[in-house]
Amino acid sequence: MDRIHINEEDDDMIESVFPELEDKSLLKTNKWGILDVCLTKCNKVVTGYQWKYSYFDGAKIRVLSSYDLTRLRQKVMNRGLEWIITDNKLAIDSYKLNHELLEKREDMAKNHKNSTSGVRYVYRTPDKGSRRGFYWIYVNNHKDGQKSYTSNSLLKLKERVEKEGLTWTVINTEVYEKLLTEEAGLL
Repeated sequence: MDRIHINEEDDDMIESVFPELEDKSLLKTNKWGILDVCLTKCNKVVTGYQWKYSYFDGAKIRVLSSYDLTRLRQKVMNRGLEWIITDNKLAIDSYKLNHELLEKREDMAKNHKNSTSGVRYVYRTPDKGSRRGFYWIYVNNHKDGQKSYTSNSLLKLKERVEKEGLTWTVINTEVYEKLLTEEAGLL
């Protein structure tokens, strides 16, 4: 099969035919400064946000996600995909935002010990769309990654968590029992 070779003269001719492309970067950019990366809202993540990387695998579009941009980068690299910075300033801003989100996550984990639910790994997350103005969320890290489940009821959440084979540990019986009583009064 014959291959077409474009020498420098031909390349110059192509560029002069399309002058609007001469000083343009061929990489698409976004407000995060990293090719194919975005930040989305997600009520299943403690901070309320997760990073996503989209790619085409030859058959369909796939998405990798993580609450941490550096972990997402590692997932991308482990799949042999490219992590391309399209704008250094925007990428630096994204990593700064990621750091802020991780600090928020750590603060929530610290407050987690003084859980408002009385159950380890369970706390309230505000949600204006919920009838009660919040959801209960169970978040636990595992070797396979973060597991999280939400429900508007502590009892329903407990059933779901236990059905998944995860632990439901009451750390403050008084708080937990009080919430269950309040919940029963609402039903």
